[in-house]
Amino acid sequence: MNQKAIEKKSLMVSTFGNGFMGAAGVAVYVITDLNALLLDAVFSVITFISSVMAFYISKNSKKRTASFPNGMYFLEPLYAFIKSVATLMLLVIAFLESAANAYAYFVDHVGLPMNSGPVVPYTSLMVLISFSLAAYNRRQNKKISNISTILTAEAKGNFADGLISAGVGLAFLLLYFVPIEGSLGFLHYTGDFFVTAVLVAISIKEPVQTLIVSFKEFAHSTTQDHYVIERVHHIFAKHLADEKENLNILIFKQGMNISIKVYVLAAEEPEFIDRLLQNKDDVSQDLEQTFEHFSLEYSF
Repeated sequence: MNQKAIEKKSLMVSTFGNGFMGAAGVAVYVITDLNALLLDAVFSVITFISSVMAFYISKNSKKRTASFPNGMYFLEPLYAFIKSVATLMLLVIAFLESAANAYAYFVDHVGLPMNSGPVVPYTSLMVLISFSLAAYNRRQNKKISNISTILTAEAKGNFADGLISAGVGLAFLLLYFVPIEGSLGFLHYTGDFFVTAVLVAISIKEPVQTLIVSFKEFAHSTTQDHYVIERVHHIFAKHLADEKENLNILIFKQGMNISIKVYVLAAEEPEFIDRLLQNKDDVSQDLEQTFEHFSLEYSF
């Protein structure tokens, strides 16, 4: 199975799983009206919508058009970038809304005790599904040497979703042991804020990392992917070991597409140029065995 086929199969599984979690999350939020569950539910909905988008992008990014003769691989990091921004906005909004409710309770003494309802069984199921999807996407991406930007974003999104659900479930489970009339009784009114604050602090790292990596890919920065760099240099060393110091190899990655630009530093040596051109087909064949979508360009 080729790299794109593995990616699309993984996204199809993610779409069904995220769709179920999104629907369940909205239903439980409507029952409980808890901001911590709003964060969890909307995160699941965003993950579902983004999975549908990711499946479409994965299916069409390699298509070549008159406007994009090299394919539309830029859509893959663009997707990851937009998803990361949406996730960060959601985290900030959820935190601010729950903080406003806590402020109203502590300052104005206005508030109602939280209705936990089916929170614990719901979050337990969500943790199981989220972590399973995260592990599945990471395992599938590992099969293709972690080259898929989309599957990386999906796995991190599933993991963050699972962390949110786990935090909500644990917090409300512990709340069962806190009497509302006791010294910690205020947590029944403001615990939503403290849970949300902790969840935001735990979850914010993943979308920030994805945001940075996807922006660099979209901006066509040289790749920092250690596996890609190592494999490309290994292939060039295999075929051009003696001449490698005369080459400046720049590697770019957009989604699953690898673009390699080789600047020849000894262009005035005809024998060196001949050896370089003679080995180009062998280099390309080895690259093709590792990367399904790549381009190789020499600049003299």
